[in-house]
Amino acid sequence: MANETIKLEFKGRIRELRFGIGPTRILCEELDIQPSEMKDLDFNTFIQDIISASLKYDCLLTGVPIDFTKWEVYQWITDMEQETFQQIFDIFLKTRIIGKSIYDRYIKELDKNAGQTTDSLDEKKNSLGTI
Repeated sequence: MANETIKLEFKGRIRELRFGIGPTRILCEELDIQPSEMKDLDFNTFIQDIISASLKYDCLLTGVPIDFTKWEVYQWITDMEQETFQQIFDIFLKTRIIGKSIYDRYIKELDKNAGQTTDSLDEKKNSLGTI
């Protein structure tokens, strides 16, 4: 599942979002951080920036000029349907960036909170997918 992608229209063109080493490197270079420091980023900022990095990576991979700013990506994310964002988020969670997948870490976090009720775990999961 590490190579799942999603095709979406952004700025009048179909683009392929994927997560992994390429977008991670773009994100880290833009923020001047190491991959190990990504865990310290605010989650909402992180998910928005990794989506922007993924769109840039798609342009670089396909040889198309980068024709957007991160601010346009932020607005696109803000305007998208929750279902679309959830699809992106699900792929993101399953992606292996370095070592274990983010999904594995997410499950560990849920396991740590196993003493909570199912409702509170569902609320936590849903809040992670909301911007």
